[in-house]
Amino acid sequence: MHRSQEDTAAAPEVGEQTTTFGPLQLSPGTTRANISGYYWLALTSIMTFTFIPAAQTALLTSILGVPKGEQGSIVGTAGLISEIVLIAAVGLAGAWSDRLGRRPIVVGGYILLGLGVGMAPFVGSVLPYYLARGVAAVGVAMVTVMLTAVVADYVQDTTRGRANGILGFCNGLGALVTFFVLIKLPDIFEGMGMDTIAALRATYLIVGGLALLTAILMRLTLRGGLATTHSEHIPIPRLLREGVAEIRRPGVSFAYLSAFVARADLALVGAYLTLWAQQYGTQHLGLSEAEALAKAGLLLGVANGIALIGAPAIGIIADRLSRTDAVLISLGTAALGYTATIFVEDPFSPLGYAVAALIGLGQVSAVISSQVLIAEQAPSRTRGSVIGTFALSGGIGIMIAFAAGGTLYDNWRPAGPFVLFGILAGLACLYGLAVRSRIPNHPVG
Repeated sequence: MHRSQEDTAAAPEVGEQTTTFGPLQLSPGTTRANISGYYWLALTSIMTFTFIPAAQTALLTSILGVPKGEQGSIVGTAGLISEIVLIAAVGLAGAWSDRLGRRPIVVGGYILLGLGVGMAPFVGSVLPYYLARGVAAVGVAMVTVMLTAVVADYVQDTTRGRANGILGFCNGLGALVTFFVLIKLPDIFEGMGMDTIAALRATYLIVGGLALLTAILMRLTLRGGLATTHSEHIPIPRLLREGVAEIRRPGVSFAYLSAFVARADLALVGAYLTLWAQQYGTQHLGLSEAEALAKAGLLLGVANGIALIGAPAIGIIADRLSRTDAVLISLGTAALGYTATIFVEDPFSPLGYAVAALIGLGQVSAVISSQVLIAEQAPSRTRGSVIGTFALSGGIGIMIAFAAGGTLYDNWRPAGPFVLFGILAGLACLYGLAVRSRIPNHPVG
């Protein structure tokens, strides 16, 4: 059978010394430049992912003129459309990456992400804004699947928990850059004499340009060729079917369910916590839109600062405990943080900051531990397809968060979306306890 150049490179020679990157043991054929490029991918992707929902409240108000009483529904609809697109794309992204390699998917995803972000502030109404979000969503889908698949390819299983912990650290650092730098740019530009619309457009163009520059860097640093040592050319429909069929494994089904809860953080924290904080700032504290956005950034900075600290810790826990137990602990923390929002009236109160910190710890723990679990439980031959389905499950979770969250936010209370997913996290934790004894504590071949 024919073997690709990448397959040959991946086969270790007898006595070959394992390449290390700090505490990580790299897989054969992976260089330090490859893993360094991957962590830049982790850093910049979360910067873009969190910027899109965090900045949209200012865009809706200043550029599109959406009344504040309707913004919860608009945010929910935009997120819902994005997630429908994402759900349609993630399975194909994972399957195509098994056929074409990871690098083309990452590069293509970043190009679409940059174009979608760059388009957003130049639309004249809500419908074109939805289109821009849809373009960006395809890019988000492609990059999200690869964030999990590439680290699974590049790092040996013995240190995969730590690798995902570093991933979480990069994610937390990227989110901090978003909340302490990127979303403050409109306020800075206004201070330099720009009007509100020009300041927002300049900020969006900077973020979109960063995504396009990262696409070039990923082409230069990520490993080329196919990701696995298998030479069989499996049809795409079969890859997709196999990704869904793996749900019969308790470990995979628990990971899929965990992703459903964990990935909703993009909606809950990035969209609704930002919307809650910014509206409270303008309506109760008398702040301008740019000032409220900057103050909201401080609240989200607390959540992501705690995530930054907690990410390496949960990675170490995932390597030392069973990956299943790490997910159970994470889901329990997330459930506690989300449901505690029901007691918060002022998001900028000490209680508000404390709950934001707990949410940050719960969400990063659930994301990292579920990624480590799926990397362990996914068969190597169809890893891209299984991880694509894993991302699909997360996309469904985000879609429900947006669909139900907007209604709960506008018609009940700002804490509504968080309380809903606190309950779902608790239910997922109960399922994990029920199947715990049937989940193998070793990589699945």
